[in-house]
Amino acid sequence: MTKLIIYDCDGVLFDSREAVLAYYDFISEKFDLPKINKNDIEQVNKAMMKTNVEIISMLTKDKNKIKDILDFANNMSFKNFLGLMKPEKNLKETLKILHEKGLKMAVFTNRGHSLHYLLEHYEIDRFFGCKITSFDVENSKPHPEGIYKILDFFNIEEKDTIYIGDSSTDYFAAKKSGVPFLAFNNNLYEAPVISDHKDLIRYIK
Repeated sequence: MTKLIIYDCDGVLFDSREAVLAYYDFISEKFDLPKINKNDIEQVNKAMMKTNVEIISMLTKDKNKIKDILDFANNMSFKNFLGLMKPEKNLKETLKILHEKGLKMAVFTNRGHSLHYLLEHYEIDRFFGCKITSFDVENSKPHPEGIYKILDFFNIEEKDTIYIGDSSTDYFAAKKSGVPFLAFNNNLYEAPVISDHKDLIRYIK
C-alpha cells in the first residue's frame, strides 16, 4: 500500500533549467570562468542534477578558486532566480489530492538550502513533511542515504514508497534503496514514465 511519495526537485517539481543556468552564468561572470555550454546536452544535464560543489568543480579545477566560489555561493541567495522557476503541470493540484488521501510527502534533492525558500515562495512547503538536501547527507545522489533518512523519519517501508525523479542519479538512488521509481518526463531504463503530476495517481496502490 502506497503511504509515502518522495520527489526530486529540479526537473520534477519545477522546470528549473532556465533558473539554474542563469545562476551559474552569474557565478561564471563573477569569477571569470567559462559558462556552461547551453548546446552541450551532457554538460547541461550535469548542471541540472549534480551538487553545487560538483558543478563548480566542473567549471574550474583551481582548488583555491573553488573554495572562494563556494564561500561566495553559500552566502549568495538563489532568491534572485526564483522567478525563472516554473512549477510543473498540475503540481499543486496533485499535491492537494495526495494530501487529502492522507499520503506522506517528502523531497530528496541535490539542491542546497535554496530548496526551503523555493518551496515557500511557491506555497507548497506545507505538503512536505521531510526535506533532504545535499547539506543534510554525507553522500549525495546517486547514493540512497537521503532516501533512507526519509524512510526512517516517517517509519515507512520501501515497498510502501514511490520516488519520482528525472535523472539517472535519481533512478540509481531509488534502485539501491529498494524503493519503487517513477521517471518524470524522461526515459530511464525500465522505469515507468509520467509527464503530468496527475498521472501519478494511477500508480498509487
